[in-house]
Amino acid sequence: MGVSAEVYRRAILAKAPHVIGLLDRERFSRTHGCMDRTFWAWKFTDFPASRFQEGLCVLAYLYANEPPYRGSKRLLDWIAGGFDFWARIQRPSGDFDEAYPLERSLAATAFTSFYLAEAFGFAGDDLPAETSERFRAALTRAGDWLCRNDETHGFLSNHLAAAAGALFHAWKITGEARFEERGRYFLGRILAHQSDEGWYEEYGAADPGYQTHGTFYLVRIDELLGGDAALQASLERSFAFLAHFIHPDGSLGGEYTSRNTQTWYPAGFEMCAMRSGAARWMAEEMLPSVDSLAAAGLGSIDRWNLFPLLNNYVFALRAAAREGVRAAAAPPSTEPGVHHFPAAGLLKVRRERYDLYVGLAKGGVVKLFDREAKKLAFGNCGYIGRTRGGEVLSSQYSVPDRKVDVSDDEVRVVGSFYQVSRPVMSPARFLAFRVFSLTFGRMKAAATWLKSLLVKVLIYKKRELDLRFTRRIVLHDDGIELVDHLQGDQDVAELVCADNFTTIHMGSSRYFVPNELEEFADAEFDAPVEPARLKDGLERRRRVPLSPDL
Repeated sequence: MGVSAEVYRRAILAKAPHVIGLLDRERFSRTHGCMDRTFWAWKFTDFPASRFQEGLCVLAYLYANEPPYRGSKRLLDWIAGGFDFWARIQRPSGDFDEAYPLERSLAATAFTSFYLAEAFGFAGDDLPAETSERFRAALTRAGDWLCRNDETHGFLSNHLAAAAGALFHAWKITGEARFEERGRYFLGRILAHQSDEGWYEEYGAADPGYQTHGTFYLVRIDELLGGDAALQASLERSFAFLAHFIHPDGSLGGEYTSRNTQTWYPAGFEMCAMRSGAARWMAEEMLPSVDSLAAAGLGSIDRWNLFPLLNNYVFALRAAAREGVRAAAAPPSTEPGVHHFPAAGLLKVRRERYDLYVGLAKGGVVKLFDREAKKLAFGNCGYIGRTRGGEVLSSQYSVPDRKVDVSDDEVRVVGSFYQVSRPVMSPARFLAFRVFSLTFGRMKAAATWLKSLLVKVLIYKKRELDLRFTRRIVLHDDGIELVDHLQGDQDVAELVCADNFTTIHMGSSRYFVPNELEEFADAEFDAPVEPARLKDGLERRRRVPLSPDL
């Protein structure tokens, strides 16, 4: 087994006891086979979240391949219990719940169907006949539900890719042609929404971290279809885009991107390394991050992303262990220059000594990396503060059509501050939410309205304030200079410029990565803004050289 494969194998085996411990292994338990430990063990929630059943994929892989789990009759019994529990919690209409009862979640239906189909591929021949029969029936119901339903609250390429993958699996397992037809429908929508810049749409914008996740499902679909020329061409454009956002320290993405994610899913790139130079380069460049956790990985993610990432490592391991000649590694351009992706609202500047990333759509969020030292030299997420009424306000808000000017020597970003919505549950809100979802939510129209409302409040809600900014980023050979001009009549109580923060709901963001420990102290620039000076206009400057002696 090669070095790359061993890295993934070691990570999987280290997590195996944890995964098994999440599974209710008691035969006569009412929740036998449930992998939502918060539900069956702690009993802190009132319904089992189906997404945790995705852990059966890595367990089935272990049963089929890895000592001491390989061929274990006891482990097989536990896996069978997990399949049976998944079938039991399926609604008669074929859907599953993720975040709350009666959710009718396309994500939960798609992802769990996809991963249980993969688990069935690993262990299906050894499962009890009645378990296999129940799984096929449940997969058929889930496939039929996906044939009748779509994602309605936003365009999320990774969700639709999982739905397409689940349907192609259902087609392969059941032989029902309608599943292939619907799978091609979802796949066609993803490709049609791919930007000319190469990125796949997530809530209307680009997010490299999420894109590494969605890439796996698309590559797996290509395998299930026996090779699809249009899909392969689309993936190659995606790789060319993504390669720009691999940072010199082994991290990627973050607050300058649309969804703020920093998680690296390697499988799609390992699976394409024999035919794509860009995919090979990314897989090899990011391999050390699996151990170092420079990108958000198994050491920092929470339980909601544990199984998608761990299952991803399974497929990365299988691909890395294949024998064959890999394509010649093809990194993005190494020549100094400006790489502007206006539709994504992203900018990468490469100079002899550094790589600079700017979230143009996010109001000028910056990350500056020293390429020789392979470390984050400076990061700044813009301004955040509070009005006298207690509302949070910030310059960091995604505005795709924001006014920007980009040249070889300077970047200029103009915008307004927005009120930031950060709602959390309270007992009263939770009670009202549950009552609605369990009563009116039984009607599909009401359930759809509720999901759309949640997304609007958590993601899209914004209110422009009477406070404007212009951020100039002056590009020098040895670093950058920030020049911020703030002006407005907003009733501000406090306002600071900060290194790390986000302003929108995204459960898969804000996982810890080591470069957050880097400090970029500057007494004058980091001092709180004096609110009284905003009305007449206030300018703030900071010079950021790469070396402190320059």
